[in-house]
Amino acid sequence: MRSFHPTDLEYFIEICRLGSIAQAAKHLGVSQPALSKAIRRLEQIAGARLLDRNARGVSPTAMGLILQQRGSLILHELDTARNELQEMSGVRTGNVSMGVPPTLNHRFIPDIVELACRQRPKLNFHVSEGLFQSLMPRLRLGELDFIISSPTQAETEATDLECETLGSNLFLACVGANHPLASMDFIPDEALLDYGWVLVPPPGILRDQLNQLFHQRGLPALDPQVQTSSTVLSKALITRQDFIGFLPLEVFAAEEQAGTIKRLNLPWLYWRRELTLVFRRSRTLTPAAQYLVDLVRREAAKRLQPPVRPA
Repeated sequence: MRSFHPTDLEYFIEICRLGSIAQAAKHLGVSQPALSKAIRRLEQIAGARLLDRNARGVSPTAMGLILQQRGSLILHELDTARNELQEMSGVRTGNVSMGVPPTLNHRFIPDIVELACRQRPKLNFHVSEGLFQSLMPRLRLGELDFIISSPTQAETEATDLECETLGSNLFLACVGANHPLASMDFIPDEALLDYGWVLVPPPGILRDQLNQLFHQRGLPALDPQVQTSSTVLSKALITRQDFIGFLPLEVFAAEEQAGTIKRLNLPWLYWRRELTLVFRRSRTLTPAAQYLVDLVRREAAKRLQPPVRPA
């Protein structure tokens, strides 16, 4: 009986990921006929159709979805074996794929990559930015080695996941240096409703926690004027207009030091978000991924300790 060829599996998984044979061919640098032949070989071995064609492109059938999931894990195990052999021979190289929240891409992740490049110059990184809900399917498919996120308690109890607390980010209300509230020593609660807010869109734990804080003060839930998951856009609106934001201290630390963004003097308006390292239980990390995970743990112990309540 014929076996699946790794290259055919790689082509098939890329087609499923992009939803298009043409886009996969462009991304892989091969011809569309070569991809079509690879699909036919896989379908002959499987004895069934693996892709459905539609107006938007292609999508895996029920059997194709199983092959996509299993094939991703098979390719990962082959990559793990190759990396282990290279590690044993003294060649410290490899690929690491991780998913991280936007807030960590300002300082923490760039510092991690910089430190790793000094120690292992031949290491290659694939960093995907997103929230837990968008990153989890890619982790389960084997596209990501691990993710750093803030899952809910129910999400951490999934039987196929292994979760490890790293530390936390301190979220604070902040405004531009010229905002009317920036220089006030005492800010009435009602004043927070007089200005537009820029916040991440729901659903999500951040908006839930923020609404709870306002509810405890007898205030209505916020109806932000701008909703975005982009911290870059949030900071631009905060500094250029009279928007109020609710961001991790690490995200606007440079602007605070430069005097362009100021935290509001509101001792009750803060939130400490726990950051969690998430893996698949059934997946063995490559030596390269294990190295980076250990580096993340060490740096998190130094920099992501749970902060004290702000004065």
